[in-house]
Amino acid sequence: MAVEVIALVALVMNPRHSASSMGTTRLVAGGQDDTSAPPSTDRRPLPTTTVPAPTTTVPPQPTTTVAAVPATTVPPPPPAPVRPAAVAPVPAHAILPPANPPVSIPPQPNFLSACSATAYDDSSGCVSTTLAAIAHGRSAEGLPPLSLPGNWNALSPDEQLYVATNLERTVRGLPPLSAMATVLDAAASAGAASGIDPSPPGGFPALQWGANWAGGMGNPLEAVYYWMYDDGPGSSNADCSAGNPGGCWGHRDKILMSLSCSPCVMGTGFAVNGWQGQPSWAEILVGTTASPAVDFTWDEETPYL
Repeated sequence: MAVEVIALVALVMNPRHSASSMGTTRLVAGGQDDTSAPPSTDRRPLPTTTVPAPTTTVPPQPTTTVAAVPATTVPPPPPAPVRPAAVAPVPAHAILPPANPPVSIPPQPNFLSACSATAYDDSSGCVSTTLAAIAHGRSAEGLPPLSLPGNWNALSPDEQLYVATNLERTVRGLPPLSAMATVLDAAASAGAASGIDPSPPGGFPALQWGANWAGGMGNPLEAVYYWMYDDGPGSSNADCSAGNPGGCWGHRDKILMSLSCSPCVMGTGFAVNGWQGQPSWAEILVGTTASPAVDFTWDEETPYL
C-alpha cells in the first residue's frame, strides 16, 4: 500500500504557554500520518429511548383447595435473597475522530510554572499540577482523571510517554498499542534528538501510522496534554484557523487513531536537549503486519494499572 505522508505545520505556543519565570518557549510540531487509513467513527453513545412495556391482562386463576399439611412435616421456605439494585452504567462522552472538542483548553492549572523546561522533571509538584490540568481537560468529555500506574516512577521517560499515550486511548474505549517496538523506538529517539516528527524506518511494513513531536517540556505528561487538549480552535496552532479547520487537532487525531492492529505498536523517544538545548519528545504509532522485536509491552504494565 502506498503511504502518503502529510507533514502538519509546526506550531509555536503563544506567550500564555511560556513559563514566565524561565522565559522559555514550548514548541509542538504537527504530526505526520498515513492518510490512507480508514476514517474513525464517532463513538459517542446514541440517545436512549424509553419504550413503555405493553400492558398484559391476566385472567384470575381458579382457586384450588389444598389439604392442610402438618407444619412439622414441611419446613417454611427460606427467605428470598435480597438482590442489590442494578447500577446504571456511567454514560460515555468521549470524543473520537473525526469528531473533536469545540475549543482548546489551555492548561488549568498552568503546569508550565511547576515543571522545568530545561531538564527532565518528574518531581511531585510538576506531576501533580499536570495531572490536575489533564483532569480538567478530561472533565469536558465526562471522563475520569488520569490515574498513574503504581510503577510510574520506575519507568523510563520513554516508557512513561508510551503508557500515558495508551491511557488516553483506553479511557476512550480504544485498544492500547501492544508494545514498544525497538526499531520504532530508535526512529522516535532520532526524531526527538533532531526536534522533528519521526517516521517509520525504510522497509518497515506500516499499514497506518501517525507521529507527534514536542519540545521545551520536562515531563511527558505536559506533551500529552498539549497534544490532546490544547491543539485546536482557540490555541496557537498555526495550522488551525477558521479558513483551515482541517488543520486543527492533528496531534490528538494521531493519538486516537483507529488502527487495524496486526499488531499495533509504538515507538517513543526522549532527548534531554533535543530542541534548542531543551527536552524533546517524539512518538510514532503504527499498525503493521510485521512481528518486530519489542522492549516493553502493555501486558507488562497492566498489573500496575
